[in-house]
Amino acid sequence: MADRTDNTRTMYSEYRFGTFSYGDKREAYESLLFELLPKAKPDSILFDVGCGSGYWLDVYVRLGIRKDCINCIDLAPANVEAARARGFNATVGNVMDLVNIPDKVSDLTVSIGVIHCARDPFRAFRELVRITKPGGLIYLNLYNKYHPYYYIVHRATFPIRFLYWNWNRKVADVAYWCAKPVFQPLTYLALGEFLDDKTGKTMFMDQVITPIAHLYSKSMFNSYAARCGCTVQAFRYNRYKLMLAAVIRVNEDASGRSQ
Repeated sequence: MADRTDNTRTMYSEYRFGTFSYGDKREAYESLLFELLPKAKPDSILFDVGCGSGYWLDVYVRLGIRKDCINCIDLAPANVEAARARGFNATVGNVMDLVNIPDKVSDLTVSIGVIHCARDPFRAFRELVRITKPGGLIYLNLYNKYHPYYYIVHRATFPIRFLYWNWNRKVADVAYWCAKPVFQPLTYLALGEFLDDKTGKTMFMDQVITPIAHLYSKSMFNSYAARCGCTVQAFRYNRYKLMLAAVIRVNEDASGRSQ
């Protein structure tokens, strides 16, 4: 596990997921989050676990959450350093073992596109529950199990991924340039613009080269919540149904790692 974690940390330090050429068009994919955030109090303690390059941090502030109440956690030190440089509280951490975060400290825990890349995603979910206060909320957004996209871009590309992690890292460069003529027209249809190469390569690494990509359904969200004494309050597929989001309430009898 340590080697895989180190590899993932290195990859996301070099390819800082979240800062893309299509900018705030990302917001169209998180409608449930935009319904949730304005309901939070300005002094609500928010933890963004897996904050990436920190795109959402300014959004939280814009929607009324005090900057000093926002806490960022990421596996990649480069992302943490960038968040700190912008004046946010930020800590390096692994979602499967948030050792530096006490129990029951977060009013709102946000984790977008993170635990589906963890070796043990249920363990990661339990950690999100552990750090969230009873009555607090968790916002999760994960890969949709029933979308064919992931079976094409992750499952079918296993040989590329295997060669990258076990043979030669230059494989990704060759594969990216071969794939570019295919994904750029699709990107234009979806976003109304082509991607610059920095954005394209970052997305390619995250979607194809990332070691693990678990897929989720509503029943799996419900199962995780029930096993930890939580309740799913809302579901929402994002635009094009690539991702499935949920708002999960942490009940009084919720159980995390320490119990």
